[in-house]
Amino acid sequence: MKKLYPLIIMAAGILSCGFAAPKPKGDLVYCSYARRGAAGLGSDYCELIADSGTVPKVVVVMNEGNRFDDPVIRREYPVGKETVDSLAGILDEAKVYKLNGYSLEEPITGGHSYRIHMEYSSGDKVNAYWYGHAVKDKAIAAYNLIQRFFRPWCEQAEKDARVEQLSGRVAQMEQLYDKVLEAVRKKKAYPELHDDVNSLDWYLGSGQWKNDFEADEKGLLPEELKKGVLSEDGLYNLLEDERLHKLLRNR
Repeated sequence: MKKLYPLIIMAAGILSCGFAAPKPKGDLVYCSYARRGAAGLGSDYCELIADSGTVPKVVVVMNEGNRFDDPVIRREYPVGKETVDSLAGILDEAKVYKLNGYSLEEPITGGHSYRIHMEYSSGDKVNAYWYGHAVKDKAIAAYNLIQRFFRPWCEQAEKDARVEQLSGRVAQMEQLYDKVLEAVRKKKAYPELHDDVNSLDWYLGSGQWKNDFEADEKGLLPEELKKGVLSEDGLYNLLEDERLHKLLRNR
């Protein structure tokens, strides 16, 4: 998460001229970029929070308020002072503060709004917002610069969310697997047995079992997670077990 040198090079000259906004005073205590709204309200945003007396952190939020099935991702990662100083240097080098007060709101249909926002210990703030087509190149360049800085944390958040999703599904299937296995061992059916067997059968045949098995092979699932349902023959053998079929027939 510390590949910052290319950003510093790219920052040079982004905003060499433009608005007459003065350079903010004090230390950087906050920086964010947001799409479809402001940070804290938008659907996709990242923010660096470095208030005095607290441990600096990067907050990543994706798909907030999404109308589709994409899961909401919310993650926080503590960072060191060197990360804050690096971002402050990049913003200063690029003279992003010259965009303070820039706004554009065209009467268009569709598209997304974009915002960049910074705060400093002196109370100075830098804020720019746009929604439309005729956006200044310098605003787009500044947005992309900040977005690239946060990219490593965004990628980590997506990875963590995927692991969480995989782990949750495997844990759920493991619970059903244990219940059905216990029923077979005790030769005693229970009310939800048929539904549980159908769920396990669907899991095995849908491709999700294979995806979870491969994820485990790659080391993506936590070692402490119980994964008997992912044993290569365990689930198949259970579903083909004549003792299970007998229980289902006699219910």
